[in-house]
Amino acid sequence: MRDEGPRWHPQLLARETSPAHWVMLDARDKVAGTIELRRTEDGPRYRVEVAGGELLGWATSLKTATERLHRVIISAGVPTGGINGS
Repeated sequence: MRDEGPRWHPQLLARETSPAHWVMLDARDKVAGTIELRRTEDGPRYRVEVAGGELLGWATSLKTATERLHRVIISAGVPTGGINGS
């Protein structure tokens, strides 16, 4: 793996559909999750939700929020089971 030079980041996949509201799509261009900037008692936080309304968690930066959601999107496409699907 190459360590020098610019790196791609999952934040590039997030599409801001309205102010402070982002969606991330899966490989089939379906909404896999959303990120919303919210005001909380602890300050601004990003609410991360997977498709279907399940709360994944809260993040203090858009970078962290997109990384968390991206991990879920990627792992959803990985087949379960043993070697060769057995």
